[in-house]
Amino acid sequence: MENEVALFISSLEKKYGPWNRSEALFGSTSYGQIAKNLSISNSQFSKLLYGTGTYGMYQRTLDNINRLIEREAIESAYEKSQKFVLNSKKYYTKRVLFFSLLFFFFGASATYYFISSNISFNNSLYKEHPLQEYFYPSSSKYFDSPFLNNSDVLDNCPCAGFEGRWLLFKPFKLPLPGTKKPGLYYQGKSADLILRCSNLFDGHVDTGNALMGYEHLKSEIWIDTQQENLVPKYFNSDLKIFTEQFDQITFENNDRFIKIANLSAFNVNMFEINGDSITRRAELSGRLSLDVNDLLAEEFDIDIAYITKNILGDLTKTQCKTIYNPYCDPNNLTEGSQLSYDCTYTIGEENLGLKEGYPYTKTFYLESQVYSDYISCECNK
Repeated sequence: MENEVALFISSLEKKYGPWNRSEALFGSTSYGQIAKNLSISNSQFSKLLYGTGTYGMYQRTLDNINRLIEREAIESAYEKSQKFVLNSKKYYTKRVLFFSLLFFFFGASATYYFISSNISFNNSLYKEHPLQEYFYPSSSKYFDSPFLNNSDVLDNCPCAGFEGRWLLFKPFKLPLPGTKKPGLYYQGKSADLILRCSNLFDGHVDTGNALMGYEHLKSEIWIDTQQENLVPKYFNSDLKIFTEQFDQITFENNDRFIKIANLSAFNVNMFEINGDSITRRAELSGRLSLDVNDLLAEEFDIDIAYITKNILGDLTKTQCKTIYNPYCDPNNLTEGSQLSYDCTYTIGEENLGLKEGYPYTKTFYLESQVYSDYISCECNK
């Protein structure tokens, strides 16, 4: 637990300030107030601080600290923008109004675009990321990106090497509760993720260590028409692992499994690089159920709307382990490089029959790298 304790303390110092052991403070904030902010008890905080917490406790609490840091960064950026608008209002009222109308127009256009894209989802698979033009425009004449310019690459190591398009390496599947009967499954089919360096968290995350990822995830809901129990054939409840028989299931090639719905979702991801480790956090922007087989759903008494909102709604709240970074030197990144996250899926309304949920692995591979030239960048482990 030595590494977990060190990471826990460094994260607290990043959020609150230097650790003052004699005064029981981080910065000017007491242990009790920090525990309250993290929604844990004082005794749990003490266990984490002095190395007697469980691995799961450290992972959950570190995620909470990072969320607080992200929220503070976003709120700070918002406050700065509001001050700028207020200070400029006297002289630039017409200009602000113009840009407000312009942003409204872009927002309305984007909404129409996504609606059109979702309608066409039934007819063909998309070839390009729906936000392609927002990140890699055909013309940069009237385009201003909030992320890195080429001239900033050397000052933003190592994230510059990670910029580009990443795709889901292989599908992953999970059992779904919500019907009170076995046999319902979720399959993550494909993901298209654009990663760009971000300065949004400057002051909280070291320059060059933050990446924002915009992910289009396509997935499916399947029903086992025989509704066979998950345990013991497909899941070992003692070892908390899926069996080889489950891994070998290919829904598309097995007549007893029928697809009930397609799902289209957009996730916003934040990747933080810390030398030899990378942490990923994701936030769902929206999910649509499409091509719903209403007759099959009715036959098996499956409420797709409930599954989409209440069951899958917690999918991005899963606990994913911080991974080892094999690309501490970003020059080792090439097209085909992978980032693989081991996660545990639990939901709020039901515990899936397990205290620690179900495990799954989500792996991205680099399909197209933006900056593949040599980067003068030291590996800071």
